[in-house]
Amino acid sequence: MPTQGNGKLTRQMGTSNLRMMAPKERTNNEPIIKTDVKENFEVLEDPEPVVEERKCDNNFIHELERKMEEKSREDEQKRREIEEENNKFLLPRATSEVMSICSEPQSEFSTVSAAYDDDDCDKISVASSTFTTVRASFSSFHFDRNHKEEKEAKRTASIKKKADKEERDNAMFTSEEYFHDIYKYMTDREMRHRASSKHMAKQVEINDDMRAILIDWFHDVIKEYNLQKETFHLAVSLVDRVMTFLHVDKVQFQLVGTTALMIASKYEEIFPPEIDEFAIITDNTYRVSDILRMERYLLGQLKFVVSSPTTAWFGECFSKRMVFSQRMHKSLDYLVDLSLLEIDFLNYRPSHIAAASCCFANLQADMEAWPKKMQEDTGIKTDDFVHILEELHRLYISASTSDNKSIYTKYCEIEEREVALIPAPTKKLVELFPATFGPRRQLTEL
Repeated sequence: MPTQGNGKLTRQMGTSNLRMMAPKERTNNEPIIKTDVKENFEVLEDPEPVVEERKCDNNFIHELERKMEEKSREDEQKRREIEEENNKFLLPRATSEVMSICSEPQSEFSTVSAAYDDDDCDKISVASSTFTTVRASFSSFHFDRNHKEEKEAKRTASIKKKADKEERDNAMFTSEEYFHDIYKYMTDREMRHRASSKHMAKQVEINDDMRAILIDWFHDVIKEYNLQKETFHLAVSLVDRVMTFLHVDKVQFQLVGTTALMIASKYEEIFPPEIDEFAIITDNTYRVSDILRMERYLLGQLKFVVSSPTTAWFGECFSKRMVFSQRMHKSLDYLVDLSLLEIDFLNYRPSHIAAASCCFANLQADMEAWPKKMQEDTGIKTDDFVHILEELHRLYISASTSDNKSIYTKYCEIEEREVALIPAPTKKLVELFPATFGPRRQLTEL
């Protein structure tokens, strides 16, 4: 705007440039942007999602609960039958504790049902978690139902393994190429790892009778769990070796024995019993933790030298060399098992005890007492074990009246060929060894 001389602003009159640039008027009334307008149109919209309300029908839960109760009653009946069978054992096995898992699913199911409320959480999640619990519970029932079948399968595999082992043993013991080296090695080990025959004199609370009771109990356990005779002999050997350097009190004596039996079964068996079983056979006098603690201590004291040649090993070796019949094998097993009861046999070498037992079995079967071939192969003469024969004979004829009859009872069974009932070869012993079995003693033949 121009200013006047007096300094006031004056409005300039004239035509605005904007007006000069205004567009010309259109001759028609057509819109600038053409749009097609439909009189009738349809609006398509996505339908609202229909949420189906899932109702948690608990009928299937009640049905599963009913099945669980029926299954629980069946398992209770089975437990009662098993307990009746186990009552025949020396120490009753707490089967109800082993099978207690069968009663857990029902209480677990009740806990889940009571813990959740429909007002607090979604019904579907409750039903899902409940069904998962019930399904897990039925899995445990399935395991218990098939436990017997699995046990039979293990026994079948064990029998097959045992047959293969016997075949390998036959090849080893009858091989002229390897026998002498093996025998020399084992006789050397039997001297290095022998238990002291004087160890019982060092014990304050333990005596010979308590040791015999423990070994008799060992035999019951071995028979109950169908373990091998090598396990039996190795367990007794471990106990005697431990008591050579360890003072054992009366309370811990069975714990030492149970632990030794567990170590021996781990070493010898293909399928050793579970560790819980070793606590059960003591009537839960000792816990699993007690057994494991004692195991660590004993292995440390033994410097982890578990294996040692036993009378059973040498007896097996000699019987294979002399080709014993099955009944002669049973007689030999009976004699070497009986020798474990008497602590006086620790004064003799295991190989000599086995040789005396083989001689005793040969005389019972009207065979040559101790063949010359065996004398050459083993270097053992009859003079080396004649006093052992005397002890075996005394033990043999008094077994039926002994306080510890577990071994005698077993070998009176038909499965063991009733070898414990075979008369002792008293007359033959008197003829062969008159200085030992002569007029010094009046022997009665059974």
